[in-house]
Amino acid sequence: MRIKRAQNNKYVYIIILISYKIEYMRVIELSYQKNIRDLGGMVGFNNLKIKESRLIRGGYLGHLSTEDVEILNSLHITDVIDFRSEKEFTNRHDYVLDGVTYHNYPCINEKIKDKDQENADGNLLWFVDQRDGGFQHMSNIYREFVTENMSVTAYKNFFKLLLSKDDATFYFHCSQGKDRAGMAAYFLEIALGVSEEDALEDYLFTNVAMNIRIDHLLAQVKDKDFFDEEYERSMYAVFLAKEEYINATINAAKELYGSVLGYIKNALEVDIDKLRKMYLE
Repeated sequence: MRIKRAQNNKYVYIIILISYKIEYMRVIELSYQKNIRDLGGMVGFNNLKIKESRLIRGGYLGHLSTEDVEILNSLHITDVIDFRSEKEFTNRHDYVLDGVTYHNYPCINEKIKDKDQENADGNLLWFVDQRDGGFQHMSNIYREFVTENMSVTAYKNFFKLLLSKDDATFYFHCSQGKDRAGMAAYFLEIALGVSEEDALEDYLFTNVAMNIRIDHLLAQVKDKDFFDEEYERSMYAVFLAKEEYINATINAAKELYGSVLGYIKNALEVDIDKLRKMYLE
């Protein structure tokens, strides 16, 4: 892929995807958080494009440098939506940006095995240690995005907020921007008429950023006695975006609502026409 800087913002990179089918996406890179991008420019209903600088997905905003804060301020974010659990939200809170309203919509019931665990990464590593449990754990979570009341409520509140404010800029995230925020982006893109193929490609692009994160985690455990090929395989299953996970969500939506769009309309009660009028141009 080729990378070039956007003309109007020296901090935002335009990614020309050769191996992906999406024409381009706007990636915002911070020193710690690499998985941030603007959905603006993706083609939706009637070949209209998602408005730029309105809908930004990513991971949690911690460990920010002075330049990171400057980058975030340049985006003119008005609202931050956090899909993490109350424990994560409390123990690893976002950097507080001036003039920004913060919303916490917990998306899943954390299956915490250590009562003192403070972050999602450590909790997920518990499932990695169960070897093949990593893949099954993630598959179950993606099904629960459709079947569990907490997930439905979180995503319903997400869309309700998006529909309640004109000319706002939303930054929505979870821990790494892969699963909870990743599915929020997927549902939002499908609602806006983005093709299933492009919505999937956006989801899978997270792996470009997560490979960096996995390398960091592997460096911490590869010399441990318990580390082996099976452990490594389970770690990748937990920390990478996989098409099988999206399919678990899609299949659950089809079983219960006929389609993903049916889930969005009926379970999340989204006014599709209004959403498209607000966020497409």
